[in-house]
Amino acid sequence: MASVLHHLLSAYLLLLLLIVTAQSGAGEIGVGSSIEASRDAKPWVSPSSDFAFGFQQLENNKDLFIITIWYYKVQSRTIVWYANGDKPAPTRSKTDLTAD
Repeated sequence: MASVLHHLLSAYLLLLLLIVTAQSGAGEIGVGSSIEASRDAKPWVSPSSDFAFGFQQLENNKDLFIITIWYYKVQSRTIVWYANGDKPAPTRSKTDLTAD
């Protein structure tokens, strides 16, 4: 149980770090920004371009997506974190960045 809690906390901190650095460094991603689950959606990229945050289309069902963080500079997308892999989101789902 402690291991699962540790992994969840680590994932949350990584996500928070990515959002804060992207928001403060680029000035493009702020409260009110959103990202949509679609094949053509542009990810939120960290100022260093080391990481990206966005939806990843499932290989076995092109209408479903998971929210992920991956290494952006690596040619072959290498996911380092994802959420709700057992409950993927349908096309046009949206994640909003709010002050909450």
